[in-house]
Amino acid sequence: MNCIIAKRLLSACAAASLLAGSTSFAADWGTIKGKFVFKGDAKAEKIVPNKDTAYCSAHPLVDEAVVVGSEGELANVFVFLNAGRGKKVDIHPDYKAAAEPKVLDNHFCRFEPHAMTLWTADKLEIRNSDQGIGHNTNASMLFANPKFNEQVTVDAPIVKEFTKTESYPSKVACNVHPWMNAYVLIRDNPYAVVSAADGTFEIKNVPAGKHDFAFWHEAKGNLKDLKVGKEKADRKGQLQIEVPAGETVDLGVIEVTPAMLGK
Repeated sequence: MNCIIAKRLLSACAAASLLAGSTSFAADWGTIKGKFVFKGDAKAEKIVPNKDTAYCSAHPLVDEAVVVGSEGELANVFVFLNAGRGKKVDIHPDYKAAAEPKVLDNHFCRFEPHAMTLWTADKLEIRNSDQGIGHNTNASMLFANPKFNEQVTVDAPIVKEFTKTESYPSKVACNVHPWMNAYVLIRDNPYAVVSAADGTFEIKNVPAGKHDFAFWHEAKGNLKDLKVGKEKADRKGQLQIEVPAGETVDLGVIEVTPAMLGK
């Protein structure tokens, strides 16, 4: 066999080996999911607007600090993988930067959504859908990324890009309407979610292995002593969870007591 043919065969074998490796590597991912339930009474207090009252009063406004469904389903709990300062985590190839920016809207004198996560690969577009009503977006509580406080009009949305991960969700406010606020968690990986209206959450395609996951809620911050299965979160609201390759870890119903939320 001449040298040229031998080299071609070696190259083909190497390519086949890489392809086989990528196929097996694709199985080294798992999913975690669960459901938050609030074990107490939570009544949303009505907000009485003191600015742009004719318009804002036409829409039902309530305090969204603790949003609970009819069966105790707890929304807006942040769950995110915390690799640790300076550490990176592998990102599954199915995760791609969004074609369009994620949207935080000023709508009916409230922020929509009230709680959201943002991957640094994506852009954030801040809109004002309240025709004839002035809003500003005050993100002065950002720590790792540049702070900003800007007016947003119906015709001129604000588009922002972020490059650094924030350790915790950051409060965003409208100073024109002091009851308006939202929380945005900016991370340098896509493994962060907010529990839905039915209390459920799911993080797909997490690298297999043991990871620290953080649990956070705006009413209290870190959900320390949160019981997840047989384990409890530490004082930082973190818990190590093992994610087996190719499997889904169902954390089941996670009960949140009033004391955990400072109630």
